[in-house]
Amino acid sequence: MASLYLWLKFIHVLAGFFFLLGHGVAVFLSFRLKQEKEAERIKAMLDLSATTWPVMMLSLLVLLVAGIITAFMGRWWGTGWVWASLVILLGQAVWMFAAGGPSYHSIRRMLGQPYNLNGNWKAPEPPRPLEEVLAAIAKTRPMEMLVIGLGGFVAIVWLMMFKPF
Repeated sequence: MASLYLWLKFIHVLAGFFFLLGHGVAVFLSFRLKQEKEAERIKAMLDLSATTWPVMMLSLLVLLVAGIITAFMGRWWGTGWVWASLVILLGQAVWMFAAGGPSYHSIRRMLGQPYNLNGNWKAPEPPRPLEEVLAAIAKTRPMEMLVIGLGGFVAIVWLMMFKPF
């Protein structure tokens, strides 16, 4: 049993690394987009970011499932740190989907690219003027998203390592 527990913990941590690897592309591109002025380059950056979506979501699912199973195997559900970690993770996911996703999907739509609306991919629409696209990009909040995303990750790792309660 201990061997299986260690393997699942390894998978849980490894999935966290893959999530950060996939999500890191979107993070860095969100900052770079604010400096970009060419529609084709913006489209390419958004396409690159979209290619990481399956890696991010699969690794997040694996991270979550392996974490839940190891919490049962380690009998951690009676502790506060495991619940706090889960609340932070789910809170971050909800916040990111609500605050980040719609902004970038809207920009894709304005550029005449396929875009996601409430979980459904929609066909491209006629592109909007570049000035409107740049104004939408200017309203994005990559630093806020980075602070919340990285802050939550650091808090979860701290909780996992030190198990303070």
